[in-house]
Amino acid sequence: MKIPPDFEPDTLLKNGLESPPPKRPRTRKCDLYSGPTRFRHVDDHVNKVTAVNHKSFRGLLWHLLFCDKDIKSDLERVRAIYRWTAATGGVKQCFENNPSANTAEEYITKFQSGKISHAQILQLLCIFAGLHCKIITGCAKGKTFRPGDACTGERFRHCWNAVYFDGNWFLLDAKWGAINGNNNTSECSEFYFLTDPEQLQFSHWAEDPRWQLVDRPIAMNEFENYPFVKPHFFRVGLNFISNVKCVIETRRGQVKWDIGVTHPAKFSYRLVSSDTGSDRIDGVLLKNFIFHEVQNGRATFALRSPAPGDYFLKIFAKSLHERNGHTGYTRMLEVLEYRVQISKTCIEDDPLPNCWDTTWGPGQRTDKFCLYPLQKRGLITTDEKTVDIEINKTRPVNILCRLCRNGWKESKLQKCIEIEDNDTKSFLTVTLPYAGEYGLEIYGCLPSRKTAGYHHVCQYLISCSWRDENFTHEDLEKYLETTESEDAVFENKELEIKPAIYSDSCQLPVLKIDESSLPEPAPRPLDLMQASPSIGWSLELEDHVKSVCDRTYRSFDTLLRDLVFSRNIQNDTVKARILFQWLATMKPQNLTFDSVDIGSPEETLRGLQTQRTTYAMAYNTLCKYSGLVSKIIFGVAKGMDYKPGNTFTPGSNHHTWNAVLLNGVWELVDTRFAKRPVLAGATGGPSMQYEFDDHFFMTNPQKFIYTHFPDESKWQMLDPLVTMETFCNMPVMTPHFFALGMDLLSHKLAYVHSTGKSIIELKYPKSKRLHLTFSVISDNGTEEYEGVKLVRYAMLEANAGKVTFRLRLPGKGKYTFIVYAKEDNPNKSDNVFAQVCEYIIEQEDVLVPKPFPYPPCAYQSWGPGIAFYQFNLFTDTVSAVIKTKKGVAKFEIMSSKPMQFRTRLVQHQETSEFEGYVTHKIQGNLTMFTITAPSQGEFGLEIYAKDPDTESKKMRHVAQYLILCEEEIHTVQLPKLPSGLLGLQPMLVKYGVSTITHSDPVIHTDTNYLEIRFGTSQNMRFTTSLFETETQAEYSEYVFIQSEMNVITLLVCLPKTGFFTFCVHGNLLTDNSQQIPGLFNYLIHCNEMKVDAIPYPKQYGFWKEGCSMMKPLAIKPVQETTVVPFKVRIPRATIVAVVVDNDWTPLVLHPDSGVWEGDIHIEPTSQGGIKVVLVASFGDDQSKYATLLEYKL
Repeated sequence: MKIPPDFEPDTLLKNGLESPPPKRPRTRKCDLYSGPTRFRHVDDHVNKVTAVNHKSFRGLLWHLLFCDKDIKSDLERVRAIYRWTAATGGVKQCFENNPSANTAEEYITKFQSGKISHAQILQLLCIFAGLHCKIITGCAKGKTFRPGDACTGERFRHCWNAVYFDGNWFLLDAKWGAINGNNNTSECSEFYFLTDPEQLQFSHWAEDPRWQLVDRPIAMNEFENYPFVKPHFFRVGLNFISNVKCVIETRRGQVKWDIGVTHPAKFSYRLVSSDTGSDRIDGVLLKNFIFHEVQNGRATFALRSPAPGDYFLKIFAKSLHERNGHTGYTRMLEVLEYRVQISKTCIEDDPLPNCWDTTWGPGQRTDKFCLYPLQKRGLITTDEKTVDIEINKTRPVNILCRLCRNGWKESKLQKCIEIEDNDTKSFLTVTLPYAGEYGLEIYGCLPSRKTAGYHHVCQYLISCSWRDENFTHEDLEKYLETTESEDAVFENKELEIKPAIYSDSCQLPVLKIDESSLPEPAPRPLDLMQASPSIGWSLELEDHVKSVCDRTYRSFDTLLRDLVFSRNIQNDTVKARILFQWLATMKPQNLTFDSVDIGSPEETLRGLQTQRTTYAMAYNTLCKYSGLVSKIIFGVAKGMDYKPGNTFTPGSNHHTWNAVLLNGVWELVDTRFAKRPVLAGATGGPSMQYEFDDHFFMTNPQKFIYTHFPDESKWQMLDPLVTMETFCNMPVMTPHFFALGMDLLSHKLAYVHSTGKSIIELKYPKSKRLHLTFSVISDNGTEEYEGVKLVRYAMLEANAGKVTFRLRLPGKGKYTFIVYAKEDNPNKSDNVFAQVCEYIIEQEDVLVPKPFPYPPCAYQSWGPGIAFYQFNLFTDTVSAVIKTKKGVAKFEIMSSKPMQFRTRLVQHQETSEFEGYVTHKIQGNLTMFTITAPSQGEFGLEIYAKDPDTESKKMRHVAQYLILCEEEIHTVQLPKLPSGLLGLQPMLVKYGVSTITHSDPVIHTDTNYLEIRFGTSQNMRFTTSLFETETQAEYSEYVFIQSEMNVITLLVCLPKTGFFTFCVHGNLLTDNSQQIPGLFNYLIHCNEMKVDAIPYPKQYGFWKEGCSMMKPLAIKPVQETTVVPFKVRIPRATIVAVVVDNDWTPLVLHPDSGVWEGDIHIEPTSQGGIKVVLVASFGDDQSKYATLLEYKL
């Protein structure tokens, strides 16, 4: 490399310049750069420099720091020096020739031979780079340090550097930065480059306290007592909350401490004896004496003592946010080490239950599976016999549990768990047999990834103090583990077998096939393609196969005779089904044949245990000895782990299945695919077992081709044939898809190309009612976009046998779109969501403007739901999308009987609900809904319903619609009100009350006077309340109640303009409970004052029992003597009078009309206020009067 002739290193020396005084840096490392990628160019350059021998120190300095024009700043030069020093020490010759004495070249050569420290050579390079640099001496906790050691002696002596640039001193340690010590490597530790002083002081102690660069320097003894912290501690984002010491002393036998967690992290730990180095005591892992959970930014560790003595506790952690570039996962690395000194054994010295994980309580796995337990803490203490745990779910997840207790039989404890599982919740009930500590493990499985099996998602420590007084020693023995071997149990079971008995002369038939006489596989007629075969299967045969599966057999002959020939089955189809179901459900370990000869059927079946035999070979052998013609078909198949678009190579024998000749027709069979993986409880943890799926027996070739592609095209049995390219591009469809009778409508290929919007359509039999849901997963595995679930950018509508998905995804890229379904069958115990199909959506462009998520409604499915039809509801509105006209949308729902409805209107941009913008009125069995759009945009309308004749108070979600307002509108903005406040209330329908004049709960009026009428079918007592909506000021005195025949009239005279909340209550006259339930609530918007607002008289209880006033409705204040005529109807009254300041004036009854009349003289008084009271006597006792109305003038 050519060096400029004018380049002289000596000119860069800061001769005569004093170094700035040591001072805590104002800039933190994270403020300088966010990660090592910031220096990718610098690091690559240093690697090239390291690989080259230079003629002189001048050439090295030029090549390292000055030849690359992209290395400009002091920060980049310090980085280059640090990387070169960390990578070069003790490696190889740096110069071409042996250096002269007392030169920089000799200095570096000594450094490479280990005679000069990294700190010295880094200082040399910094000085020639024009940077101030200091060597700091002191002590460091290196590899040989153990918590509790005194940092004395040469082995703890160490030196490192402080370099000055950008107005700050920064610390760095090139020696510890060399990841592999003195071995040549292109990597170095990022932690020891410009380390923050507050972090470095846990491992480095400067003798000169000024160079600790902290506000409060620490002494040597304090440094020794600091926890033994590793660099990964800070990388994971941990900090200390308690126990900031390296030695944990427990005088009472138990100790607890917390570590702060700023980012999601996973922990592990290892406890070993300081004397023996063993991690066990009496065969028990020492880490089982530690309880650990992570909650609310704290990692809690609680240690109970195994025995007195000294121990070392190492804690490991990994970040759940970072991903390794090669493997995709981060490793657990050590972050911290303590010395634990136990001076006295605690009372609770038993180990924790032996569970799968070291962390208790919910965590990252529960979030990954979209499970949200209400029990947040990992420890559950109870003094009751049962423990209930509720788990919320936002996606279909299958749940299994395992209960364990040290020394107890898990097979017995499994019976203590009850799981009630539905689409959105799981309820776990654990019935504990006795006091003590139990471990409850919860496992989850996504229906879309069943081959991956069940994964541990969380676990709880249950501490129970409940004791059953009737629990005897004999009861305890049933739970305690025994030493009886599995072989003994296995042999005892075998003694109970009573197989069919045959004479020795009876031989199994061996079918000899003339290949030339067999028919060629051919496409079936269309009518046979659509028909489902009937094979004459029965529950008796089902039980027979199960009984054979539970037995063990010593010979193939005995097995086949018991399975097939003992039943004297003549129907080949039934025979083929028996063989299929047995092979798909039996356990290979039960095949314990006494003699296994080469080429024998025993060898073929036993090969299933070692996977030397395929299930197709085994089925072919069973058919051969059962008198059936079978072929092994070679090809490729889409297993549970297959993803749309994966390619295959024909002829590579990825999979094998069978074709069996039944009634002259070749039928397709795959016993391997019929084994559906599930989890079962077992000692030591859940184990993978299999469940039977009969879809792959005599499968229709048109359905079989979606999962199986034969090497020989004739075995497709289709016309036209399907190509390999088409097969690879077909959507992934599971057996559940066909079991539900579903089919593809819009997209026959797996890849859906989208330029912003895409619509995917499926169909299903109109006679079935399906529950459907879906998930959307981005290419990087996340299910969210900027904090919003991706499923919110898609809309599902299922109606009249057609399923429509509308997707408008927010970003470009690939997305996995998975559909789940289940049939509406509450009587089916295993009726859970299962995956039915899967697509890949390639979004090539995004809508402009960027799409919003759909409104946050309760369900993914739009339109009428299952409960809609269960209530026998009907609507003419076909689409789930309803467009407004002039800002208003209307639709109707018919019912077979009067129903109670409640609505909820939501929007993505608005977090609160829009109460009052949706109104409905009922006319007989017809309910008419009116939606006024609050503004332009999309709104989600949820409809809830309830049968008023039932005792249940819960309203069920029956439908939801997307209200689309594309017009520019000017809607009066309503005030925020509680959800469900407005409109008719449940008791209105129950009491037979109906609205006569105002059916809509929102009233916009240009006058302040209203007359609201209700019709009643029974004698009712009404009462009301009137509030100004914003201030909640009460104006009930401006409402007057009139009762006449079966009509209640409410006179409302509003005192001002604005919004008012008007609530109507009522009950039957025969009801003496003092409870007056709500009937109807209004929101009244008054735009203009048309009449004077004079308070109405106060109305007492008797007035509300059928009375009405013709005049006066109100009395104005009088300035002179005034005659006020009264005209009133009061049923059942015998005497009626008006009292004015103790002056009684009786009214006269007109029998024909039932009206009481009279003129009342009112004179002004000097005191001001005048009280006019209407009273009446009912019954024979005329000395008792009831107050009906009270006027205040």
